[in-house]
Parts: sequence; C-alpha cells; structure tokens
Amino acid sequence: MKLRQLFAVCWARRALVACILLAVVGGTALYSLLKSKTYVGETSVLVDAKNTDPVTGNALPQQLQSTVQATQGDVIASHAVARKVVDRLRLAADPAAQQEFSQDGEATGAIEDWVAERLLKKLTVRSTRDSNVINIDVEAATPLAAARIANAFADAYVQTTLELRTDPAKRQNQWFDDQVQALRTSLQTAQQRLSQYQQQRKIVGTDDKLDVETAKLNEIASQLVTAQTAMNDADSRQRQMNQALQKHQLEELPDILGNSLLQNMKAELMRAEGKLAQIGQRYGKNHPENVSAAAEVQTLRNKLSAEVATVKGSIDQSAQLARQRAAEEQKALDAQKHKILELRQQRDGLDVLNREVESAQRAYDAAMQRNSELSLTSRLNQTNIAILTVATPPAKAASPKFTRNVILAFIAGTLLAAGATLALELFDRRVRAGADLLELPGGGTLPVLAEIRGLSLSKPARSGRPVRQATVVATLRPATDAQ
Repeated sequence: MKLRQLFAVCWARRALVACILLAVVGGTALYSLLKSKTYVGETSVLVDAKNTDPVTGNALPQQLQSTVQATQGDVIASHAVARKVVDRLRLAADPAAQQEFSQDGEATGAIEDWVAERLLKKLTVRSTRDSNVINIDVEAATPLAAARIANAFADAYVQTTLELRTDPAKRQNQWFDDQVQALRTSLQTAQQRLSQYQQQRKIVGTDDKLDVETAKLNEIASQLVTAQTAMNDADSRQRQMNQALQKHQLEELPDILGNSLLQNMKAELMRAEGKLAQIGQRYGKNHPENVSAAAEVQTLRNKLSAEVATVKGSIDQSAQLARQRAAEEQKALDAQKHKILELRQQRDGLDVLNREVESAQRAYDAAMQRNSELSLTSRLNQTNIAILTVATPPAKAASPKFTRNVILAFIAGTLLAAGATLALELFDRRVRAGADLLELPGGGTLPVLAEIRGLSLSKPARSGRPVRQATVVATLRPATDAQ
C-alpha cells in the first residue's frame, strides 16, 4: 500500500483514528495528573583512587578505573549501605512503612531489611568511564525526603567503605596480638636457653678465645716438631753408640772423637803406656818405678773407661729426655686439639642458639611491625571517598512529566490508530480511489474509464440526511465478462 492510499484509508476511518488517539492521549494525561509526584535527590561522591597505603606509604597494585568505578557502584547499591540508611533515618519506625510491611504477604525477615530492599529499587548509581565522580540518585515522595535519603546514602557509603577497610584490620590485629604473644614467649625461651648454655660452659666470647687457643696449638705443634727432631738425633746417637759397643769401637764415635777431655785422657794414657814400656825394658816387673808406671796406666784407663761410660750415659739420658720431651709435647698437642674441638663444639652450639634467637627476634619484630600497621589501619577515620555535592530538595518533580508523557502518548496513539485502521482495511477491503482497481486480489485488473470527484447529489436520502460528496468511478468490464 502506498502512502497516498494509507492516508486515504485513515481519512475514511478518521472517526476510529480519532477515538483511539483521544483514548490514548486522554488516558495518559489523566494518569499523569492523577499519579503521585516523585522527586529525585541527587548527590555525588569523588573516589580518589590513590595507589599508596595511608599507613605504610607503600604502593598498592594498580587497578583499572572501570573496575574501581564498577566496584564502588556495587558497594553503594548494596544491602549493607541501604540498611545503614534505614537505621540512620529510622525509616522502619514510619507507621506507613510498618502498615505496608504487615500487608505484604511476601515480606520475610525484619522490617529494616524489607525497607532497605525497597530503597534499593528507588536508587540509581551513575558514573562515567573517564571520571572518578559517582552520582547517586534517589526517588522519594517529597523533595525533603529525597534529599535526606540521598545524603544518607552518601554518608552510609563513606562509612561502609571505611568499615570495609578497618573491620578486616581489626580482625587481623586481634589475630596478630595472639601471634605476637606466642612469638614473644618463643623469643624469651630461646634467650633463656642461650644464657643457660653460656653459664653452664662459662662462655664469654668464643671467637677471641678460639683464636688464642689456635695460636697456642700452632706454638705447641712447632715445639713438638723441634722435640721430635731432637729425639731423632738422640736416637741416632744412641744407635751409633750401641753399634760401636757391639764392635768395641767406642773410640770411633763422633761424641767421643769430639770430646776434648777423652782425647786428652787418651793422649795421657798413651804417654803413660809408653813410659811403662820404657821402664819395663830397664827394670823388672816388681821394680817400684815399673809398679808406679803400671798403676798410673791403670788409673788413666779407669778414668778413660769412666769418662766413656759417662759419655754413653749422657747419650742414653739425652735420648730418654728427648723421647720424654717429644711425648710431653705430643700429649700437650693432643690436649690442645681436644680443647679446640671442645671450643668449636661450644661455638657451634652457641651459633645454633644464636641463630634461634635471631630468627625468633626477626619473626617477633616483623609481627610487631605488622601488628602496629594493622592497629593504625583499624583506627583510621578517613577514606579516599569524599562527598562532592550535597543533595538539596529538588524544586521540580522528576515524575510524572506531563508534557513528555502527552507527546509520547500522541505518537503511540497515532501508531496504534494507523495499525488498527490498516488491520480493519485488510479484513474489509474497499475501493477508495481509481488506483485501487489496478490492484485487485488474485492479480486481476479493471480498466478505468473515468473518475468523477466531489459529486454532490441534490436529492436527499430516504433517511433524511444529505448525501455527501462521492467519487464515482466508471469501469469497463473485460470482454469475457460481458459475454
């Protein structure tokens, strides 16, 4: 159907169009006049998305602004915030609210929760993508109530944000208090064990004492080497002496050869023996001079033998003393090693206890620091939320908007009337103009000979009403139909 034909149909059924349009517009206007007015209180808050902790000053993880805004919007529209508004304004004590609650058959729970859920249905939270400002709109029956509820939502939102930060800190602070007590007890126990260990072993400082004892050990080791060298020399001399005794060659020993007294005694003995030989050639064996020379020789031999025995005893005694000295030095070295090992064992035990004390101290200090931070956080009274604008009683009602509703009703009524007219036309098709004959059902057409518009009939109709202007269309049937 062409637009011209549409207008022709609507004009032909203008009474129906007028009735529908009047009903829709009139009903909307009547609804707008009778509906109770609602007012919207508007307030806005600023979310300062800082990335630093107010207590420690440490940087916080970076979050997307859209995520932050969506989260804050969900917090504002939460039941917890609405419940705080109900408690702050005492909306549950309103007799009208109590009556509606009692009449609501589906109402469950406390009346405060029921009123809070109704408030959330009248709440609108708006925020823009590139802004930290969040707008809070609340509908109410009076301007004052709308402003009060909107401001109460902003205050409750700030309080809830603060509680979301302080309440976990309070719980963690309480838990850390118990941990700090346990860590303090553990630290005291470790310190007592360290002190008892030092007292039992009389330890003042293991590092300096160990250095002194190590120096003593080195000195004793050096003396042991000297004593062992001397012992080896004495053993070698004693061995040479024993071999010389077995071979009866004591005179060839280095100790005897290097002894000036023995050499002098040997020289005197040789002289005495020479003198005895001379005297024996001249005198007899019993001659006094011969007896005297023989006695002198024997005396020198006895002295030589005694001196050789003395040298032999000195060598034996030197070897024995050298062995004894080496044994003493070895014993002193072993004792010093044992002492150093004990000192090192004491130092190892002391190091273990010191590490336990240090570990307990570090854990206690870390817990104390974290506990102090949580204690400060639990006492925070400021948030990063600031109320930007305070809601004031609106001068005009937000709804119903009479002019807008009437305009929308006119548009909707026009569309509805046009739709109803077209529907009726489809069920009751009539010829409104000559062009309609060119679009007969079934694809057939009738040729139009003439079209007379605005024809007025002079004779009235039998009903007494005048005949309106009409359009007469003369058509020519096809030849098949005439036959």
